[in-house]
Amino acid sequence: MSGMNFKTLHIAAVPLLLGLIVWVEMKQSWPFFRLVSFVAGFLLIACLASLARGRWRDGLAMLASLAFGLCAVELAAILLEPKVALDVSSGWADYEPVLGWGASHPGVYHAARFDAKTGATLYSVDYTFDSNLTRQTLSAQSGRPIVFFGDSFTFGFGLNDPDTMPQAFADLLQRKQRVLNLANGGYSPQQFLRTLETGFRDGVIGPDPNLFIIMTGALHVERTACKAPWGVNAPRYTLESGALVFKGRCYEGWRLDAQRFLQHTGAYRYFIQPYLRRLTHDDVERYIRELNAATVLARDKYHVATLIPYLRAPGALASSGFTDDLIMQRLREGGAIVIDASLQKEQADGAPLSIPGDGHPTALANRLRAELIKSYIAQHMSRTLLSQLE
Repeated sequence: MSGMNFKTLHIAAVPLLLGLIVWVEMKQSWPFFRLVSFVAGFLLIACLASLARGRWRDGLAMLASLAFGLCAVELAAILLEPKVALDVSSGWADYEPVLGWGASHPGVYHAARFDAKTGATLYSVDYTFDSNLTRQTLSAQSGRPIVFFGDSFTFGFGLNDPDTMPQAFADLLQRKQRVLNLANGGYSPQQFLRTLETGFRDGVIGPDPNLFIIMTGALHVERTACKAPWGVNAPRYTLESGALVFKGRCYEGWRLDAQRFLQHTGAYRYFIQPYLRRLTHDDVERYIRELNAATVLARDKYHVATLIPYLRAPGALASSGFTDDLIMQRLREGGAIVIDASLQKEQADGAPLSIPGDGHPTALANRLRAELIKSYIAQHMSRTLLSQLE
């Protein structure tokens, strides 16, 4: 090929590669589209280097080397990163301006998770959202409700409607007590607090609730610290002069655009993000303050107690200076009723408490925790239950 044809080919490749990058970034059609963008970017810079002269050529050649290295790192991250094969009906977790996300319409949403290596089905279930856009719980239709808040554990990820913890609790009470499940995947104390601050669910809860329950633990700290990768739209709180202040969403403006870009980059997810997600002392302090603020708001605004079934996660606190026991003590000092719901004995005995290959609680774990909650209420808060259930 002559020098002129070689040059012409490279000149023609420049707009084509640039167009490919723009198209790939706009479509985002493949799981690893960012690698395609990086490879196209490397080829684009290499073409420009071949057309340049002098210092420009040297600089572009160095930039092309860096771009090639980035492609290699991105490919390595893709190969090393654990694969998740999850298929959920669209609309079950759309953007919602108060809490960040939620179901967009009532109905049944199908969810399935597969082993990324073998293709084996880990679970295939249905989530039913009622007319209030909350997960269906069959219980009494009227009366003062016991309201569950929380995350995917309480919501019942990987389980059909009859196997969630709120449903197991309602069943223990013979469905004679009204029970609500306001939990959703990825939620944490920040959604609990924001719900109470705004009155967002007051129409569902009603004017005279019976008890608020939120199962939580140290694994929620990264969420309240806005370090969880899926929580870009979650409510954000900061500590300013010792006071907890609502600041909008976790990511907004250019920070939101940057986070969305990074989350589609395997090199960032695998090599950098784990270090950024490490918990600090201030992260845990904010988590405690959010729960304590919600506990006070529940007492003063809704005139109910807050019961916290706490899940230990000592490994998550290694770099924070906190322990699970210290957190539970601080939550009790803040006015909450805290019980240890870790099921450590049952786990040591080999009980199947987590869905294999997934990690969310099994129906058995939910029943055990529902029994623990019911037992505590019956012994220490008997007026909370209907008289015929005592």
